[in-house]
Amino acid sequence: MILKRLVAYRGRVGFPAMVGAGLAVALVGALGYWLHVRSLETVLVRNWPDELTRRPAMIRFAVSRARPLYAAHCSFCHGADLRGSRDRGAPDLRDSVWLYGDGGIGDIEATIRYGIRSGHPKAHNVTDMPAEGRTHQLSGDEIRAVIEYVLALARAPHDAAAAERGRKLFYEKGNCQDCHASDAGGNTDYGAPSLLGPDFLYGADRQTLYRSVYGGRHGICPAWARKFTPAQLRALAVFLYTQSHPGAADTPQ
Repeated sequence: MILKRLVAYRGRVGFPAMVGAGLAVALVGALGYWLHVRSLETVLVRNWPDELTRRPAMIRFAVSRARPLYAAHCSFCHGADLRGSRDRGAPDLRDSVWLYGDGGIGDIEATIRYGIRSGHPKAHNVTDMPAEGRTHQLSGDEIRAVIEYVLALARAPHDAAAAERGRKLFYEKGNCQDCHASDAGGNTDYGAPSLLGPDFLYGADRQTLYRSVYGGRHGICPAWARKFTPAQLRALAVFLYTQSHPGAADTPQ
């Protein structure tokens, strides 16, 4: 029946008119979808970040927008599975451990927006892991002793006598507690990671730890403020929040 009507309609108005009508319908539909997406993006940006945690529908929308952005721009360092890369010092984005802030949407968004040691004036760049060996702050033997103390803190196999020597160096000559805190639990204001293990940004084997202490570390995350729109920045922050908060998009409203 429908086919007969189309044929009859084609006979009356001609095929070009049918094509034009179809294009008009498609354009109206596309415009409607675009307006719908823009309205949702407006809501996404205008809401206070913490408020979004109580709006599962907005979280699901943000995640749908952020996944392709992450795949195209972030997965190279943090991995397609978001588990990070020890070679690059890119942290795991699926656990509850954060270098900066407490893992809230606002803190994550600030890091994405301004970066870490990115050159942006608002980037996280208060501290840097100094090169304790290259600057002759610690000798090779002293670095190895500090490493044994760090392994002891992480409850990994270690040389107890060397760790005891390293403990004094950690708190005095090495001045490690100034950034990593007196309990070695790290400092999220500075971006200094916890040394209590079991995971370390660059790995926990002695050779890697030696390189970290001897030559320092200077990890960089680019600033995306000029690359992404405010809605895209917020969507990415929401997406990363959901990775460390399973079920965030399923919470009853």
